[in-house]
Amino acid sequence: MTNFKKMFTFMRPYMVLYCIGMFLYNYQLFVFYFAIGLLGSNVMAGVLSGDTSEIVSGTIIAISVFVVFFSLVGLGIYLIGKASLYARLDLKQTLFRAFIKSDLETSQAGHSGEGIAAINTEADTAAGIWVNALSALLLPVITVCFSMITILLVDWRLGLAAVALGIIAYLLQIRFVKPLAIIGEERLNANADAVKSVSDIFQGALPIRAFNMQEMALTSASKNIKKLKLLNFRSAFISMWQDLFTTIQGWLALIIVFGFGGWLVATAGLPFPTLLLVLPLVEGISSSMGDIGQAIAGFQAPLVAAERVFSIIDRVSDYEESGSLELDGSALRIRDLNFKYRDAEQNTLHDINLDINADEMVAFVGASGSGKSTILRVLAGFYEQVRLSDTRESSPCVTAWRENFAYVDQSCKLFDMTIKENIAMGRKGNADDADIIAAAKQAVAHDFIELLEQKYDSPCGEKGASLSGGEKQRIAIARALLKGSPILVFDEATSSLDDKSEQGIMDTIENLRRDHTVLITTHKLSNIVTADRIVVIDSGRIDEIGTHDELLAKKGRYAALWESQ
Repeated sequence: MTNFKKMFTFMRPYMVLYCIGMFLYNYQLFVFYFAIGLLGSNVMAGVLSGDTSEIVSGTIIAISVFVVFFSLVGLGIYLIGKASLYARLDLKQTLFRAFIKSDLETSQAGHSGEGIAAINTEADTAAGIWVNALSALLLPVITVCFSMITILLVDWRLGLAAVALGIIAYLLQIRFVKPLAIIGEERLNANADAVKSVSDIFQGALPIRAFNMQEMALTSASKNIKKLKLLNFRSAFISMWQDLFTTIQGWLALIIVFGFGGWLVATAGLPFPTLLLVLPLVEGISSSMGDIGQAIAGFQAPLVAAERVFSIIDRVSDYEESGSLELDGSALRIRDLNFKYRDAEQNTLHDINLDINADEMVAFVGASGSGKSTILRVLAGFYEQVRLSDTRESSPCVTAWRENFAYVDQSCKLFDMTIKENIAMGRKGNADDADIIAAAKQAVAHDFIELLEQKYDSPCGEKGASLSGGEKQRIAIARALLKGSPILVFDEATSSLDDKSEQGIMDTIENLRRDHTVLITTHKLSNIVTADRIVVIDSGRIDEIGTHDELLAKKGRYAALWESQ
C-alpha cells in the first residue's frame, strides 16, 4: 500500500484531470447495459400495448444515451491518457535523477541491466497502476454497484437475486487471483533477467568472441527468454480459463434470473418489460465480477514494479561516517580516513592521515589492489562516507565539492557524441571552440583530431568505439583540463598511451603543477620521479612518504617496486 500511495504522489499535480477522466470513463459499462435494458423494456412495452410511438421514443432515448455518454467516454480516455503520460514522465525523470545524484557505489549497485529494465520497462509497468490496473478495477466495480442499485430500485426481489449471484461469482473468480499474481511477479523477474543477459552480450562483445563463447552467451540469453515465454504462456492459459469461467457463469446467472423473473411475472405480477430492463444489468454484474478478479490480479505486476522502482529512488548510502576531508583552496587535509565498500567484509583504507599542499604534485603508488585508486575516488567526492568541509563554505554539498576536482581514469569513458561535444562536457557543454582546441593541444590530442575527416565534429561512437584507446584517453584528459578545476586527479590516466603521447601528457602535467594541485596514480614509476611527494600504499595503509630520492635511500617498499621495473 505504501508504494501505491507513492505512485499517486506523481499523479497529484494532474489529479483534477485524472479524476474527471476516470469518472467519465468508468460509468460506460453501466450506461451500456442500462441503455440496452431500457431499449428492450420500451420496445416490449410498446409491443404489448400496441403503441408504436412508445417503441420509437424508447429507441430514440436509447440512441441518445449512447451518443451523449460515449462521447464523454472519449473525453475521459483523453484526460486519463494525458494525466498518466505526464505522471509517467515525472516518474522516469525522478528515477533517472536518483541514478545520477547517488554516490558512485550506490549508482553501481546491482547489474546495469537492472537499471535499464527499471527505466525502460518497470517504470512503465508501475505506471499501469494509474491506467490499466485502477481503471480495470473501477470500471467493473462501478458497473456492479450501479447495476445492483438500479435492480434493487426496480424490484427488490430481482435485486436480492442479483446481489447473491454477484457474491457467488466474486468468490469463485477470486480463486484465479493468487496464481495470476504469482506468475505476474515471476514474469517481472524473468524480464529483468532477460534484459541483463542481453546487456551482458552487448557489453561483453569482445571477450565473447575472443573465447568463442557465442553459443554459451546465446544459451544463457535463450534460457531466460524461454523462461519468460513459458510464464507468458502460463498466464495466458490461466486467463483463458478465467474468461471461459466468466462466460459460463454469466450465462448461468442470466438463465437463473430469467427463470426467477419469469416466475415472478407469472405469479407475482412483475411487468415483463421490467424483467427485460433487468436482464442486461444482470449480465453486466456477472461479467464485471470476472473482471474484478482479473483486475485484482492485475495489480500485482504494477505493485511489484513500483517496489523495484522505489527501491532505486529511495536508495540511500548506508555508510557509517568515518574520517574527514577539508579543502582549503587547492590544499587538502585528510584525517582518520577509513573506507569500506558496501559488500566488503574489511576496510579498504585504514587510518589515512595526510596533508596535501596547494600546487603540490603527490603520487600514490603501490601494488594492484593496495587501495591507491580508492583514495583518489574518495578525495574526488565519489563516495558519501567521508565528512566534507571547505574553508570557503560552511557545509559544502558533494556537487560543490566535486567542482574542485578534474578526474581522469584509465577507463576514459566517452559518450556517443562528437569529439568537440565530449571535450566541452568539461564545462557542462558551455565552451567555445578556442578553449576546446586549447585543451586538446594541452592533452596532445589536437594533431590526431585534425587528421580526421570531420576533425572536431567527428563522432566518437558509443563508449568511444570509433577511436583507439590512446585517442580516447587524450580526449578524456582534454575534457578534464577544460574543466579548469584547481585539483587535477589522474588515476592511471596514461595507461593506454604510446611512449611519445605519454611523455607529452606528462610534460603537460609538469606544466600544470605550477598552478594546480596534482594527484596521480601510476604503475610506471618513471613518470612520477619529479613528484613533490610519493605516498606508498600497502593494504590500504600509508607505508612510506617522501620524494623519489628519499624513498630509494630508505630501501623500503618503494625501492623494491622501483627495482622490479
